[in-house]
Amino acid sequence: MLRAFCVVALVAFACLVPRAVRVGFAGDYIDSFGRITAQDEALYGHSAIAMAREGDWLTPHFMGRLALYKPPLLIWASALSARILGIGRLALRLPTILLVSFAIGMLFLWGAEIGGVPAGVATALLLLGNHFVNMLGTVCMTDGLLMAFSAAALYALFADPWLESRLAFWGFAAATAGAILSKGIAGLFPILALGLYLAAAPKKERPTLWRAVSAAVLGIALAAPWFVYQFAAHPRWFWTEHVLVEVLGYGTGSPPQTSHENRVLFYLLRFTATDPALLSASVVAIPAFWRALRARLAGPTLLACWALLGSALPLIWQYRNASYLLSVIPPVCLIAACYGPFSDRRQSRWMLAVLAAVLFGKAALPDAPWGLDYRDASRNPTASAISRYCESASSDGLIVVDLADGLYGTVLPIRLHYATTGPLPVEDRYSMPFRDLGIILSGDEFTNPASHGPLRSRLHDWGVDSAEAIGTLICTTSNAGLDRLVHSTPNYDYLIPERYRQEIHDPDHIYLPAAPGYGFLIARRPSSRAAVPRPWTCRM
Repeated sequence: MLRAFCVVALVAFACLVPRAVRVGFAGDYIDSFGRITAQDEALYGHSAIAMAREGDWLTPHFMGRLALYKPPLLIWASALSARILGIGRLALRLPTILLVSFAIGMLFLWGAEIGGVPAGVATALLLLGNHFVNMLGTVCMTDGLLMAFSAAALYALFADPWLESRLAFWGFAAATAGAILSKGIAGLFPILALGLYLAAAPKKERPTLWRAVSAAVLGIALAAPWFVYQFAAHPRWFWTEHVLVEVLGYGTGSPPQTSHENRVLFYLLRFTATDPALLSASVVAIPAFWRALRARLAGPTLLACWALLGSALPLIWQYRNASYLLSVIPPVCLIAACYGPFSDRRQSRWMLAVLAAVLFGKAALPDAPWGLDYRDASRNPTASAISRYCESASSDGLIVVDLADGLYGTVLPIRLHYATTGPLPVEDRYSMPFRDLGIILSGDEFTNPASHGPLRSRLHDWGVDSAEAIGTLICTTSNAGLDRLVHSTPNYDYLIPERYRQEIHDPDHIYLPAAPGYGFLIARRPSSRAAVPRPWTCRM
């Protein structure tokens, strides 16, 4: 079966790479039902580029500040790939594609061992045809890594339910460490699944408590050094951002949401809308899976634990994000493939043909919520305009108003700031004290460099020795304030929503259309910063 595993993993890689090459950075919908784009890819991409170019491999940065909201395994891998292959879309996304392709190969083996080769093939096709696997498996984000490492850990448990062999024991521990270093507290998923399996599986089909605890502790111990280092090197920032904001704030509080739907309805609608074929196949498989589960066999019990945990954790975690559905997709695909008609040898050929046709149909209709988008484009309306701007920019920098670029500009080789016209933010449990640190400034503060001195001292106290992060976000509080900011920065260019065009009257800038609904304010005055060759591509 090793040869079959390699073939399936290579086919998965060949299916995922074209999408990674063609779709723009942060340029597709994570939530195709709610039309939410993958802005976080720009965060991780920027950190990986900074690490590849500037070093400091232990501590990720974003726009000059520390970025400790997630552990750095993805950033390490993407930075190393970019260091070897050069900075570009594929290089930054390649580690995710490789790991997800490997996971699809393992899940093929899992399905083949339960229901035969047709069931294994069906598992791989269902995974490749799923929006979340196809999308999150081809972007520089942590979700694909979490899925891959969780699948690897649970496959080790499936292959050896007692964790007696060295390969299974260390495989589970190493994969768990990878999951933790990819997604933080969410990376404890394999350990939670192991605990649930211990409680549900028959005694003769589960590891001893000592063996299970040893594997879990070893996984945590392998991941622990980075957390210990950050707590020692940057205790204030790490505790505030990683623990108080990321874990306790977004995990247990009431953080701001992108949708006001009921939590259960939020995930149910997105699962149904993005993959009705998988939903139908899994419903058909329920009777056979239930019979296997009642027989108290190890395989179905482990799948049930995985599916139950993957369904429950997104509902427990307070922040809602459609990408969390990725945790439940692999077990549902296995249940659908191994206990539905795909495992029946009399029907398997034509069922697989139907499944392949569904896969091609999804690719042919990329604008549908369940479609697969392989087009050479971006959902971000300003991406092409910013790329063109990047290739010829010679100003002191670009100030993007109201996040008009969806953070896409952060992965380009340009000097960048952001501005809003809303009130200055109030510090709460869901944000860092960026105002106090000078990362957020008022318009008047930004244009008065003499006031930045004390801010450098505050940043130093938090473990940041660079002034690059000062004024990352400029809050002008009103349209009139934005007009004053433009007047006070004659050497800066701006990207603005078109609705501000009539509010700004500055002879030092000329308005140029950028994209429907957006435009550039280009500085007329020659800048002290001459146009130079770009250190990496502007076409991300």
